Amino acid sequence: MSDNKEILISVRDVSKSYPKDRGAVQVLRKCTFDVMKNEFLVIVGPTGCGKSTLLKLIAGLEFPTSGTILLEGEPVKGPGADRGMIFQEYALLPWRTVLKNVELGFEFQGQDMDERRRQAEAMRYLEMVGLGYAANKHPVELSGGMKRRASLAMILAVRPKILLMDGAFNALDSKTKMTMHQEITNIWEVEKNTVVFVTSDLDEAVKLADRIIVLGRNGEIDAVLRNELPRPRLGSSARDIDFHHRFVAFREMVMNVIKKDAGMRTCPVA
Repeated sequence: MSDNKEILISVRDVSKSYPKDRGAVQVLRKCTFDVMKNEFLVIVGPTGCGKSTLLKLIAGLEFPTSGTILLEGEPVKGPGADRGMIFQEYALLPWRTVLKNVELGFEFQGQDMDERRRQAEAMRYLEMVGLGYAANKHPVELSGGMKRRASLAMILAVRPKILLMDGAFNALDSKTKMTMHQEITNIWEVEKNTVVFVTSDLDEAVKLADRIIVLGRNGEIDAVLRNELPRPRLGSSARDIDFHHRFVAFREMVMNVIKKDAGMRTCPVA
């Protein structure tokens, strides 16, 4: 994580409920935390604990029932180009090539570019995600991993300050997922984005996160854990025996928090 401790997002006492036939279903309860500039923050927790809902609130796709979410000190009032959200589903237009899909970001922003510059910029992001060779393919010709990369390139082309990623690599095979971990880490380090990443994969969380927020089944934050494992955490460093032991120990700490009943918060808070 960057040494810059500037707060980018502030979540304060946020609760979220949805109306039901008789009353309401509480999804999130009084969540409070900050996201720092250039931080890689990962949110984990059991199924149904509100992870995706929390991400949608930060994106401005939904609004809290109570509490506030501030982006650079201003209330989040809706979606914006400063936040790019990548869902589990692929968001590619089937009638456009991969290159033309990435160019959509420039079109949405209304950027005044000639065709040559627009294509060059789109290719830069495709190369960044390792997909330059597939620029002229259509989505139907892509594997799941290639579609994920193309979707990521589309979002990156908008140059968002914040990447919001909801189970982005869930459906990928282990080899492709490992490649995507390396690529998103490289992009985060080069582009200096802030990333808020939702996952149910604890290995993935520990590989990627500066800090991990653990949501409990009742929608409260059970712990915020700082990940002290040195970077890089992928490639040769992951084969170091000492690193492996520390990795496993931290993963077990996160797992123990998830296993505990709500309210039993004995792990350190960062």
